[in-house]
Amino acid sequence: MLEKIEEIRDYLFKYLEARVDLLKTEAQESLENIVIQIIYLVVLLLLASMTGIFVFMMIAVLLNEWLESRYAGFAIVFGVLLVLTGFWVKAGGWVHHIVRRLLFQVFKKK
Repeated sequence: MLEKIEEIRDYLFKYLEARVDLLKTEAQESLENIVIQIIYLVVLLLLASMTGIFVFMMIAVLLNEWLESRYAGFAIVFGVLLVLTGFWVKAGGWVHHIVRRLLFQVFKKK
């Protein structure tokens, strides 16, 4: 009878050990997926930022040609970007609220 109890204890210990290993593996996989997504998003944001910079430079040069000026196009683009930045700063609380709601909905589904 004592041997059976020892055998059951060994099986139970092995089962618990296997479950812990499985949880570790799942956690590591989730973490790896998150890191991969973050790296992808950082690279995507860098590329999008560089593309945006060149688009705004091209618009400024086109405005310079159209207005026959050296600096007017750059001043106009700077003014538009300054207004957009001011709007973004003022809308910060609203944006935080929207992002929190979206994140809550995403994590609620999982």
